[in-house]
Amino acid sequence: MTLDNIWAKIQHDDTTAFELLYHLLYPGMCQYASQLLGDRQVAEEVVQDVFLKVWNKRGDIFSRDGSIKKYFFRLVHNQCLDVLRKYSTHRESLVQLLPSETWAKISEKYGFDEFLIEKLEVEETVVKIRKIVDQLPAQCREIFIKSRLENMGNKEIAAEMNLSEHTIKTQIYRALQKIKEHFYIFPTFFLRFL
Repeated sequence: MTLDNIWAKIQHDDTTAFELLYHLLYPGMCQYASQLLGDRQVAEEVVQDVFLKVWNKRGDIFSRDGSIKKYFFRLVHNQCLDVLRKYSTHRESLVQLLPSETWAKISEKYGFDEFLIEKLEVEETVVKIRKIVDQLPAQCREIFIKSRLENMGNKEIAAEMNLSEHTIKTQIYRALQKIKEHFYIFPTFFLRFL
């Protein structure tokens, strides 16, 4: 079955065809996003966001000659650039907010390197994220903690909790969306510090 045939079924709300497309494209898209972002978890979140957006707009997207694969990779590329742009803009604005004397004192206390701002923000961000996670529904919270704190894979969590892998991915996505709602600019790579 060609990608165009799979896509035609997806446009008629065929979730099995969407799962097939997901399994065909997800690994390569994650690898590509990881290369752009330098962070596997953020890359996976970007790719999951792309799949969700495409599913929600499936009726408006047309594919010819296998162009759907190119379309997916272009969406991932653009989403990665958005993540990098938001992070860069946020970082630059923080640098400009403080006078150089303040930066000198901060760098004296924390040691200066290119990740100084991240070191300063990470502690506060982790506290905020933990408060948000504590407010998640019990099952969602448990899945998120197993995924992010205990570094368990989706299949492993699904087997342990007797749930489908799709349910696990959905719950992780919902937890991340809830966390993102609480941040104006949210560099998602802070999740690895949890």
